[in-house]
Amino acid sequence: MTGGGTLDGPMQAPAPGIPARTADREDWRRVLHAASAVIGPLALRFPGHGGTIALAALAGLALVLEVARHTIPAVQRAVGNLGRAVFRPSEKRGISGPTALAFGYLATWGLFDARSAAAAIVVCGLADPAAALVGRRWGRQGGKSVAGSAACAGTAAVTLLACGYSAVPALIGGAVASVAERAPWRGADNVLMPLAVGGVLAMLGLR
Repeated sequence: MTGGGTLDGPMQAPAPGIPARTADREDWRRVLHAASAVIGPLALRFPGHGGTIALAALAGLALVLEVARHTIPAVQRAVGNLGRAVFRPSEKRGISGPTALAFGYLATWGLFDARSAAAAIVVCGLADPAAALVGRRWGRQGGKSVAGSAACAGTAAVTLLACGYSAVPALIGGAVASVAERAPWRGADNVLMPLAVGGVLAMLGLR
């Protein structure tokens, strides 16, 4: 999932060859994706297993919506009308980007220590939209680009530095994030990026 632009500022002009409606939808996806970064710090604030319960509830809700929108005509119509600004036409079938992101966050939280998982969630929330924004503006259209990958790596590294990590794990985490972001399968980066970054932070055991 990716979204972008600002909530209170003008949206960017569509890139050449991209319809205005499609560009607006991608802008909102980047906004929502970036907003998901707060899930990491929020999960840390829950006592005990509260973070796990909250993330499991979020993933469960996303799954219920997925099943409902594929099987219940009324929900299909509602999602078609209300979710048109966010859901891509290709997501009419299969798992949507937001649902993949919710399960990526849950898996990361369940597999790694809380601080590594929270930092990985923040990285995924911010680095993926940065890659999409830069890639659309300065990279090639219709796929991953070197410019987007560089933006992903830089954003991830700066984010990890802001989370209190030292330069070495921040740079390694940034490199790993950029590799995961280039996954060729639709929506796979929403799962692979938090898992890859959380895993490398947990293995390094450095801050």
